[in-house]
Order: sequence, then structure tokens, then C-alpha cells
Amino acid sequence: MDKINFLLWYRSSKIGEMASKIIDFEKKSVSYIENLINKDGGIGGVPINIDFVDIKHTQAGRDEAAVEQYLSTVNSKEYTFIRGPGAFGGISKFKKEIIEDIKSNETIIFNDSHGFPTLDADEYNVIDIRSNVYTDPEKTYAFKAKTYLKLLEKKGRVFFVANFSTASKYWDEEEELKKEQIYLFNIDKEAHKDQKILQRDISNFFKSQDINKLDLIHLGGVPNELKQNIINSIQNYNQDLLIITRPVGVGESYIDYQKILHPITLIEDSNFDIYLSMESLIEKVGIDMSIQEKQVCNQRFIQFEIPLLIKNIMNRDKIEFSSRRELVNKVIAGINKTDGKRDIYMGISKDLLFKDNKNNLKNGALVELALPSKESSNVIKTLHRNQISIIDQIEKISSVIAFNIDVERITNVSIEDGIFGAEFYLDITSKNEDPIDSIKFNNLSSLNPKHEVRRLEHIQNSGAYSARYIVTSNFDFNPIADNYPFDEQFIYIAISSVDAGSQIQPVPEQYVDSEFKIDGWSLIYSKSGINRKKNWVSLNRSLNKNPKISEEIRLGWELKRENSMTLLKVGIPLSFLYILLYYTLFVPIDQIESAFNNINLAFLSSIALYFSVERPQPLKMTTIDVVFAFFYIMAGMSLIAIVLAEFFPNYYELLIYPLRILLPASIVALGVFIKRRLNLRKYKPSITK
Repeated sequence: MDKINFLLWYRSSKIGEMASKIIDFEKKSVSYIENLINKDGGIGGVPINIDFVDIKHTQAGRDEAAVEQYLSTVNSKEYTFIRGPGAFGGISKFKKEIIEDIKSNETIIFNDSHGFPTLDADEYNVIDIRSNVYTDPEKTYAFKAKTYLKLLEKKGRVFFVANFSTASKYWDEEEELKKEQIYLFNIDKEAHKDQKILQRDISNFFKSQDINKLDLIHLGGVPNELKQNIINSIQNYNQDLLIITRPVGVGESYIDYQKILHPITLIEDSNFDIYLSMESLIEKVGIDMSIQEKQVCNQRFIQFEIPLLIKNIMNRDKIEFSSRRELVNKVIAGINKTDGKRDIYMGISKDLLFKDNKNNLKNGALVELALPSKESSNVIKTLHRNQISIIDQIEKISSVIAFNIDVERITNVSIEDGIFGAEFYLDITSKNEDPIDSIKFNNLSSLNPKHEVRRLEHIQNSGAYSARYIVTSNFDFNPIADNYPFDEQFIYIAISSVDAGSQIQPVPEQYVDSEFKIDGWSLIYSKSGINRKKNWVSLNRSLNKNPKISEEIRLGWELKRENSMTLLKVGIPLSFLYILLYYTLFVPIDQIESAFNNINLAFLSSIALYFSVERPQPLKMTTIDVVFAFFYIMAGMSLIAIVLAEFFPNYYELLIYPLRILLPASIVALGVFIKRRLNLRKYKPSITK
């Protein structure tokens, strides 16, 4: 077989204003993933090909033209791995018809969309990679509503506001839902375009139900253009009512949070705060994006995990390609071995584990939105204090630890030892009476240990404890010294929870402190995010290894060395030595002994100067090493030419004149080389390294 084919797709018509940059990122990601896998031997020794197709979805709901295009594309090539139909396929019964048309024992279909039909996994070779607990089709709405109340600590009723079609299942369940204290309010997508009618109907309904702040408003599927008006109408009626809703669809009219009068809560995916692994990919692809654009790309990235998941399984199980049918069977078996006990897939944007062809890790995030400032429409997203995940049908509710750091000073950034010192104020809120006992610092220096903590303030509020500490510590970081003395470094503080029943709130980038100075360095930018690591733990007598993914919050700062001291210590002396070296090339033949002495002087002086320079560990060929090595080569060539000229004076001009041209020309070439070297991506620091 020439290649193993993957079919992924997108809908450019549904991305909106950000389409160009997002599609550019996704196409480059496809190319990156394809090259990454093929460089590592492909799939079972066979190279892969990933087709990334634009499905022209223009009609609301089921789009016959889009379905026809999708089916035509699937049938145009022998695809072994396919992303299943999305919203263009319509409701679940219509999607099932599409699956019937494309199913094959030589093809695996991956589903990542809502409204997908329940199918026999063995018959259809369908892998369900959906992960959001709040949109899990196997959970009833009553279960989800009770979950919202439990997590948000509400003791009242749930009012489900949505645009229900006449055939909606919720009308059939309405009486049963009322028994569970769940009430429906229908948004008429035509009549409620009039803000006055919308406000009147919502107010009358809420008044008839005697709604109060103990109740919860769940805003479900409504036309995007009405969503903001609905939120404003609810808050106009009673600003204390808590509203939860999912973000507006990708690429559609995003809510203008400037016009929302009071905070709301969003139902997000668990990775709403983009993992640092995703940030790293964005850097590698080389596209500059806003926070919102990154979030959209992150939200859409799950389909690109498919080839990476399969590559992971092929490598782990050492599967060699023999036929498409056998490959499909072995991959499905391997996916179900990724069950959380034998293995976990740690992806770029999501973690996955499977049982019976379905992702068995269900989680999500209830995210509180602080209102933006008047200068910016960017909101601050923070986790609600309670979060839920379901693994293998076992429900786990975690409390959230919130913290932030106010840096006083950072000192002694050493690329030689990979250590920096920091003094900062640490503010923590958790359920632990002494909140600092809830966390640990993961990159405290062991080479030069210093860790002092002193509590300054302590208060109790709403069942949680908050405290402020002053921390003075030395931390490790991974120096990238190759471009010294023109280097950039990423220093960071890594923090994780010590309590299995807690998770840490990532610090919003807008809150990461960047208003401090570091002697000898300038601050480029700050970053915060979740860094993940896959470990194998053997906590049993048989020493069987069990997979575990650990998470830590990293707050980091990219620094650039200020070169004034380097120029004084190295640049200026070395420039004089270059001038001295060049001067020797113009000494007359009768003073050649003086030239010999000058070259020796320059050579020995450069050696002494070289050993005064800061040296990283382990030793690397840095930019300053390149400069000195170049000087040694030129000095050596000049020395050899002078020695030969002393023995063969008749050839003096032939030996020396070329060096008079070569030395300045080579200095220009060295400058070009260094400039290119400084721009190489592999020498750029990263918070994930």
C-alpha cells in the first residue's frame, strides 16, 4: 500500500471573520502532524496522507449539497480513518443514514460532534471521542440540571431557556421535568427578535413562576443573534439571577461582554484554558494569534488528535501494516487498551481514555466571567469553586484552589547553573485552613536550595480560607544558552495541588505580574498555563506500571539579556584584538618578528578573555564561542602566514594580501551567520521546555 489515508474536514462558511487565520493554522497543523508521523516511520511502516477538505455547509441544519460533497469525498479514495459527519448531516437519524453509506470493515469513523446516533460499535467501527460531561448524550437533562445545581450550590429550580423545535424531545418530557423542578421557556426566533416582546415574555414568565436568586437559569440553544438580548432581558428582570450557558458557536457572532450588565457562568470544555502543549504547537506552526483565536483553534483541534492517537497506539503495540482490515481491527483493539489502567492518551489539546469504543473520560468546566474593563472587551475567565469529572461512570467533584503571584524581585538568573532567585507575594484561596498546604512548588532548586515562606494575612470566607504569604526561593529552569550573550530565557514557577480532591485554577494571563525589573535582563512577555506530564506509577507488589497524567500550573516570563555589560566585558576588548590582528597583516617584511609577537599577544589575550565569560552547564557551543572560535581560526591563519613569510620572504605578498581581504569579508559573513542563528526557532525558549 502506498499510503494510509486520513480524511479530516472543516467548514469555512461557519468560521466567520477569523476564518483566514484559523484555517491557515489548521492547514499548517495538518502538514506538521503529517510530516511528524512520516519522519517517524509513518503508520506501521507505511507513510500517511491527511486530506483536509472544506465542506461547503451553507444551509441551516441538514445541507444536502454538503452531505453529497462529503459522501463524494469519502468515496473518492481509500480512506482508512475518517472524521464522521457534523452539523451538515442534520439530526441523528439522518447522520445514521450517512454512516450506513460509508461504513466499511476497512475504515474507522471518528465522531466528535453533537447529535450523533447511538450505533453498534462492532458493526460500524465508530470511535466516539467526545469528552464534555455537560453535553454527554448518555446523560439525561434531569441529571445535568441536578449537576448544575449541586456544583453551583443552588437549592432552587432550573429554568431551561432555549429555542425548542415543535419536534423537540423536551416537550414530550415536560411533565416529567416539572416533577424534577425543571421548567421550559421557549424562545421564538422570529417574535423575539423584537427586544420589547422578548423582555415582556421573559418578565411575565418569571413573574408567574415567582423566580428568585435560589433558582438557576440555563440558557440553551438559541439563535446566536438573540443570545445577548436574552441575557440582558433576564438580567434586566433580576440582576441576581445566575445564568449558565455554552459559548456561542465557533466563528459566529461572539457575545459582546461589554454589553452584559452582570457576570454570567459558561459551560466550557475542561481545556478552556489552553494547555501549554497547544501553545507550543502554535509557536511551532508560527502563526501569531489573539487569545480568542487561540481558543477557537483549541476548541476545534480534537480531530487533529486522531492521527496522533493512532500513531501512539501503533508505536506502543508495535503494529506493522499488513492489510487495511487487519490494521482497523488492531487499532480498535489498541484504542480500547487505552483505558486508563493500561495506558492514557495525552494529546496536544485533550486527554483520552476509552471503553467500548467511547471516550471514558468525561469532564468539563464551569467558568465564571468577570466583567471586562471599559478599555477592553476581553473577559477574565476563572473556574467556579466546584468542578466535576466522570471516569468510568465514577463521579468526582473537585474543589478549586485559586492563587496568584505578585513578584517583588527576581535575581541571579544563571544560565551556568540553571537557577534564578525570586521573592514574591503569594495569595491563595482553598478549603485548607492553611492554604499553602494545598500546593507544592515543583521546580525548587536542589543545587542551591533556599525556600522561605512567611504568612502575612489570613481570612475565612464562604467555607474557604484565603491567605497571603511572602516567599523567597531559588528555582530551577532549563537554560538555552546557545545564543549567549544574545540569548533569551524562559524562567517560570511551577505549582501543583497536593490534594487529589482539588484542582488549581490557571492564572489568567491578564493577571500574571509583569511589572518588575530584573538586573541585566529585559522582560519580553509573561505567560501562564497548564503543563502536563505522563508518568508511570508502580504502587503495587507486582510492580505493574499504571499511567498517570500530572498537571502543574506554570507562571513564566520570557527574558532577553541586556547586552551592555557583555559589550563592555567582551565586545570592546575583542574588537581591539581584531584590530590588532588586522594591523599585523600590514607590518613590513623587515618587521615580521613584531607581527609575530602581536599575533601571539592577541591570541593569548583572547584565551584569557574567553575564560572570563559565563559558561553554561553542560558545555554548549554558544554564539560567543562561535565568535571566539572564528577569532582563533583567523589568528591561526595569520600566524601560519607570518611564519611561512619569515621562511619564504619572496612569497610575503602572496601569503599576506589574501588575508587582508579575507579577514574583513569573513567578519561580515560571521555577522550574517550570527543573525540567522539568533532567529532559529530551535534556540527560542519555551515555558514547556
